[in-house]
Amino acid sequence: MRLLFSSMFLYEYSTDMIARAVELSGYDGIEFWPETPYFWVDRKIEKLEPFFDHEMAIHVPVLDLNPVSVNKDLCDITLKESLYSISLASKLGAWPVTVHAGKRSAAREPVWADYLSLDRYLRILSGYGKIKGVKIALENSENGINHLCKRASETKGFIEAHELEFTLDIKHALMNGGVEEFLDALFSRICNIHVSYYDERGRHIQPSKGEEVAESLRLISDLGYDGTITVELDDLGIGSMDFMKKVEILRKEGRFVERFFEN
Repeated sequence: MRLLFSSMFLYEYSTDMIARAVELSGYDGIEFWPETPYFWVDRKIEKLEPFFDHEMAIHVPVLDLNPVSVNKDLCDITLKESLYSISLASKLGAWPVTVHAGKRSAAREPVWADYLSLDRYLRILSGYGKIKGVKIALENSENGINHLCKRASETKGFIEAHELEFTLDIKHALMNGGVEEFLDALFSRICNIHVSYYDERGRHIQPSKGEEVAESLRLISDLGYDGTITVELDDLGIGSMDFMKKVEILRKEGRFVERFFEN
């Protein structure tokens, strides 16, 4: 098993501090979100040098972005930033690059135009990923009415159509009825698993707080999964804390996850 944590939990810190957290918490590496402010402000590749001795995955930028927006300019910017992330992953030897399906701009059920936009987005990313030798993984979405790919059948359709891998987000799946339908439909495609639980506002909090997470990890382990697992936490759902408190939480949640995969 390759154990990572999402860099967004340390959103306010420099990359050298994030790398230090990897070492102190006993993880193998990070899933890096390029919009981490310390890097995003100028995108100087040398700022990523602290990660070179660690395992890496990439999550495409999502803040203020949407691949299926009704605004074509926003769709194009989202595509540009996603292609940048694939290129960055190629340079860093990072895998996979996890992408979001997006959501209809209006708070209504998605329509054919939204699915056409998603098809275009994933088709271009898939082709570019093959050119760059980078594995692309589509993540199952949150449970909002306007989100695309929040159910297994829909997610599977796009994954198979564009020869993608799958990032299973346990919290998203639990809020959409459970992980079983995703495991039944897409277990062989899983290359990354986002692990967290949720608070009353649906934010990513410690996986150890949810018995459903433990049940999901037990099932995934029983199926023989031994790939990448990413602890994905949102500090806004946990509370104000300093650097060492965040490291302590990461260490505790990492041990929680690992115990399900010990032989």
